[in-house]
Amino acid sequence: MKHLKVSSALLAAIMCVSMITAPVSVMADETSAPEESQTSETAEENEAENEEPGAVEDKGEPEAEVQREAEDAYLAKGKCGKKVKWTLDKKGTLKITGKGAIKNFTYDVKTDTTNAPWYKHNLKIKKLVISKGVTTIGGNAFIKCSSLTSVSLPKSLKVIRSGAFAYCTSLTKISLPKKLKTISYSCFWECKALTSVSIPNGVTAIGEFAFYSCFNLKNVSIPKSVKSIGRNAFSYCKSLTSVSIPASVKTIGDSAFYYCSDLSSVNIPISGLNAIEEYAFFGCANLKEFNIPLSVSKLGNYAFAGCSNLESVTMSRSLNENYDSTVFENCSKLAEPTVSKYLGVYEGFLDEASFVYNVTSPNIDGTGTVVMLINHEVPERFVVPDVAEYNGVKYKVIGIFPTWMNYFENMKELVIGSNVVTIYDNSFAGCKNLESVSGGAGLVSIGPNAFAYCTKLKKFNITSKKLKKIGVSAFSGDTALTTLQLKKTTKLTKSGVKNALKGSSVKAVKVKKSKVKKYKKIFKKKNCGRKVKVKK
Repeated sequence: MKHLKVSSALLAAIMCVSMITAPVSVMADETSAPEESQTSETAEENEAENEEPGAVEDKGEPEAEVQREAEDAYLAKGKCGKKVKWTLDKKGTLKITGKGAIKNFTYDVKTDTTNAPWYKHNLKIKKLVISKGVTTIGGNAFIKCSSLTSVSLPKSLKVIRSGAFAYCTSLTKISLPKKLKTISYSCFWECKALTSVSIPNGVTAIGEFAFYSCFNLKNVSIPKSVKSIGRNAFSYCKSLTSVSIPASVKTIGDSAFYYCSDLSSVNIPISGLNAIEEYAFFGCANLKEFNIPLSVSKLGNYAFAGCSNLESVTMSRSLNENYDSTVFENCSKLAEPTVSKYLGVYEGFLDEASFVYNVTSPNIDGTGTVVMLINHEVPERFVVPDVAEYNGVKYKVIGIFPTWMNYFENMKELVIGSNVVTIYDNSFAGCKNLESVSGGAGLVSIGPNAFAYCTKLKKFNITSKKLKKIGVSAFSGDTALTTLQLKKTTKLTKSGVKNALKGSSVKAVKVKKSKVKKYKKIFKKKNCGRKVKVKK
């Protein structure tokens, strides 16, 4: 087993590229290396940017005096983008103003320097203020500004590119603006003094090595917009004690929390995450328990290896039967992972009722919503429950679906639970003994042919205020059904009842008094498929 251990020497190896005639860009935006065309600088602008501070045309003593007084306020100034300028004052405040992007800069591994125009003053920079209008911080912009303690970023900022604040070893905190979309590769690499960071909602990915070796990082907030946590994103964040990972995250990358030795709590929803890559939590010695989401189908090799205090792990039944033996290598206190008490997809049989429940939207505590799959004969009066309980966990029943129509052969009365939102296509078609349907206070849609050819069906009384759609030919062939009771329904539309009564024997639809006029228009024969009377 190889331990992933990255030092400054290895950083050089990672970042270094062949350099023949000029310094080569490293740690810049991983999608494309910085090129001169990226800055859109004209030759004239580049020439102005490289001028020595204070180099001005001598136009006479009075003008020169004014110029000298102005220069006395700054150590240096210049341009750092097509429409972006910078000044550095003698107090160590670097101010950047203008509109658009701060350009990308290169990092030369051999000389350990960058071509950022303020780099020769990097040890004097204590405060960074970027004004409104700037949208992008270019790659390696403030790398090695090791005296930087304060950063003020504008609301207009959307992108922080690779290596932008790498090795800013005195930076203790940073407030990221709400419009930020990208935190790129190695953005805060070895910001050793950084203690907390709140990632704004809107950021979709935390880049590889983004917070690598931020030794003092104790708290991090990951928003629901984030979909992936990149390789080594939080490796060696040794002070990180807890992290909450939202259901939006689909992948935890290779070595993402490698050797986060103080990490003791990982809060993660029961569903959402698809993959935990190899070495993801390797060496997290304080981690005692971990509930692997039921949606996870991939556990990478050594994902939890070296978690010496890990005592309890739960996972889905299918994952429990297929994970590699290296996943929990050197987890001496872990007897054996157990199958989650929560339901997985098509998992968890309720022996009491012989139903199967399919989890569709679980919550972090294991509760959620389920579709009831009917796989045995139901009684003459079948009541769909509002809530199903399994192993002490309660789930809202939002749907019902038969696995074989013969299970409804003896059913005469159907009472729909108040949490059911959908009656699926053909669900009760051909229930030859069904006479009455009622309930469904939360019903939103009835699928096509849902009750077709229920030849004894006489009563249909749905109490939902939310019903929006009745599918095509929902009651086709129901020769005994003449009236639909929809007295609380207020949200039906013309498209929602298109051909809904086609092939049926329905002659009247009873609705709320205030909706009679509106529903007369949408239940016209050419729209709903049959001539009916709409009345209160």
